[in-house]
Amino acid sequence: MNETNNQFNLELQKQIDGTLPKGHIYQLGKPGAILRSTGFPDMPIELAASHLADKAKTAHHPFDISEMKNLVNALQTPLAVFSYGDKTKAQNAIVELIHNGKNFVVGVHFNQKRHGMMVSDIRGLYPKDNAEWLNWIVQGKAMYIDKTKIQILIDQQRRTLAEVEYLNLDSAAKIIKNFINPSLIHQKIIPEQKF
Repeated sequence: MNETNNQFNLELQKQIDGTLPKGHIYQLGKPGAILRSTGFPDMPIELAASHLADKAKTAHHPFDISEMKNLVNALQTPLAVFSYGDKTKAQNAIVELIHNGKNFVVGVHFNQKRHGMMVSDIRGLYPKDNAEWLNWIVQGKAMYIDKTKIQILIDQQRRTLAEVEYLNLDSAAKIIKNFINPSLIHQKIIPEQKF
């Protein structure tokens, strides 16, 4: 995975420098154990460079594309994964990439056809207020939670954020304590392959 992450970072720098070929598609490898346990299909994860540029310029959630450095590793070790509508079609991963104190949401749509091949395509990519996505836990959307890291975020939220009416941190903490992460005991993991 480190090799894929390093390749992504090299290509990202080319996009920052304006030397990345037009129409480039980033290859983020196949999902590892955590993502597979939530139902990510065993297919390549991709991100169109043009889509990354568009997402970085949106009026609602602007960010600098350089903040995507190490996206491959961050996606493979998310803070949490949430269902997005039909969980067999799309999921949102919260990753440890941060913009102005907000973690990034990586929205991945499954079973997308690209050049005659089925892939998982990153469609959503933006920083989101932590209170908003922590509320997804209370709403029952969590599919995977890094309990230690999320509890630290909840503790920080208690100290640094004015009361958010819709977020019940005590309820979220209780759900996290009792949450059982999915397991891959009965699923076969295929080692990552180069593309």
